[in-house]
Amino acid sequence: MGLPEILINFSKNAVSAITRSENGIVCIAVKDDTDTTFTKKEYLYATSVDSTDYTATNYTAIQTAFLGTPYKVIVVRIATTDDFSDVVTILDTIKYNWLCFVDNTTDEQQAVATYIKSKNANSKNFKYKAVVFDAATTDDMHLVNFTNTTVTPVDSSAISGYLYLPRICGLLAGLPFTRSATYYVLTDLESAVEPADVDDAIDDGEFVLFNDDGEVRVARAVNSLVTLTSGVAADMKKITIVEAMDLILEDISVEFKNNYVGKYKNNYDNQALFISAINSYFRGLAAEDILDNAFTNEATVDIEAQRDAWLATGETEAETWDDAKVKSMTFGSNVYLGGSIKILDAIEDLTFNITMA
Repeated sequence: MGLPEILINFSKNAVSAITRSENGIVCIAVKDDTDTTFTKKEYLYATSVDSTDYTATNYTAIQTAFLGTPYKVIVVRIATTDDFSDVVTILDTIKYNWLCFVDNTTDEQQAVATYIKSKNANSKNFKYKAVVFDAATTDDMHLVNFTNTTVTPVDSSAISGYLYLPRICGLLAGLPFTRSATYYVLTDLESAVEPADVDDAIDDGEFVLFNDDGEVRVARAVNSLVTLTSGVAADMKKITIVEAMDLILEDISVEFKNNYVGKYKNNYDNQALFISAINSYFRGLAAEDILDNAFTNEATVDIEAQRDAWLATGETEAETWDDAKVKSMTFGSNVYLGGSIKILDAIEDLTFNITMA
């Protein structure tokens, strides 16, 4: 009877992708002894946050997260004598999209970066992201390194950049796939102290703001990835690209786990049905302008991986099998898939050459 539930779910996932991209969850860790009766609170609205629960500084920082309209804000509170390691046990029980720690200590910001790298290394089906403040070592597509030392809110005094981390998290969690944060105008700011060279900062994997004709804008929405290796391309430096990658990873992994694993025998016919469902999902994402509809976004059996699996068992004849034979020769309980997609980036750069007559 095929895989109707997977097909239906993939179809829903594709149609809802843009809406879901606007519904990111922000997790804010703070050091605060104002009210020690709780360690975690969740808020859907800024008005739900009780100012008597936090210091004035932390309360204001938390409020800024809602300016970006995330789906939900989770606040994790630890004692002022604690450090980020005390946050980890709580974070490990929470599912969120964007994390930040309102703390101005370089070591603590680096601890956040190290934690996210470790967390993602052990999380195959869901990727966590964080915005850190001027961390020393990042170089990771799931880490955004915000480095403006000081920003000045409208009708207020200048504040250190680390207090603006929740605002950046909220912005990134609330943006749809239909746009990038590049050149986003932060109307709550009057000015920002720019790095010495904005272009160099971007090239170094820094997320920076700049002043532009009386407005403060995001210079370019990049994560901290700098080092490119095999399988890690330059477009993965873009936050919008990585967000789409993470969504696709989660959608396919969840459907495979919930509606495929253990429910079907591992023959090529059943693999083909699952592949067909994925390709239908890709077509849906292309219709939503998340994938490029001019590109052949397609999943298929990974011929070489499946051939290699047989060769590793001593099945030397696999070397001479044609592609159709390899596809039909499923291997144990393994499903080897591959393919290619093209995620659409946002319009950010213009080259316009004019010839004068």
